[in-house]
Amino acid sequence: MGDRMSDELSVGQSGQPLPPPPILEVSRPGPATGRALLSASWELLRADRSLLWLPAMATVASLVAALVLFVPGFAIGWAVSGQDGSVGVYIGGAFAALASSVVAIYFQAALVIGANQRADGCDPTLSGVLGEAWRIRARILKWAVLTTTVGVAVRTVERRLGILGAILGFLGGVAWAIASFLVVPILVVEDIGPIDAVKRSARLIRQTWGTSVRTTLRFGLIQLALILPVMALLVVGVLAVATGTALGLLVGVALVVAAVTALCGMGLVFSAVSAYARALIYRYATGRPVPGVDPSVFVGVFRQRRGRSLRTS
Repeated sequence: MGDRMSDELSVGQSGQPLPPPPILEVSRPGPATGRALLSASWELLRADRSLLWLPAMATVASLVAALVLFVPGFAIGWAVSGQDGSVGVYIGGAFAALASSVVAIYFQAALVIGANQRADGCDPTLSGVLGEAWRIRARILKWAVLTTTVGVAVRTVERRLGILGAILGFLGGVAWAIASFLVVPILVVEDIGPIDAVKRSARLIRQTWGTSVRTTLRFGLIQLALILPVMALLVVGVLAVATGTALGLLVGVALVVAAVTALCGMGLVFSAVSAYARALIYRYATGRPVPGVDPSVFVGVFRQRRGRSLRTS
């Protein structure tokens, strides 16, 4: 009886076999612009101004962590090498780099968590995002170890191979930076290891290469356009101090203080916007909603195909 019903369902009224049902296949996102993603990042960050403390906290904590681990690293290198200070500095520097990476990635993850929460309609808090980042501390530590190891390896090649090493180190550094561009947003959302996260990041970057490059270049140009006037103000302040007059000293110090304060403030904002932008690029690449980006760019993310198996991005 079951076989008969199955045969009847497989043919149409004309007696011809029915075509196979369509299967959903995931395709690449539409062409969101770098400007749209950066604007969305800025708008989300404006609603979460308390999170601007995270880059400042990261800077201070990274310096402290680097200093704390440099000392034992130097002592180990000095003792193992027979009191060779250069070896101590090298090993101490590696320890310091690891400590700095762990702290920096932890705060980056907190920013990405804040961006995701805001994009999902929640109200992130400073303590809340730091707590969420602490929950994935194992992933953060593993990624910090991997990226620090790669960095040390690149610097070793640069030191030992002269000009060739400098070229290879530069190319390797650029390739690694591109491949790992979305690792932190991936580690925040997906429960995978650091190597799989790099592979995943590289695949998503290939899918959104144009969007990612345009976003990064536009952001770099914006930073340059904002920094140049402040640097000019700093130079004017230094020149004013160099005049040696009382008025020049007064004006120069005021200009230098204003310029340095502006540079610090812009650094905090740039760091936060960069983290938000990476979070939104990841959301865009994986088909998640991105507030501030025209929903029409996601039309076609899921399209029907016949006779093909289900594939995911």
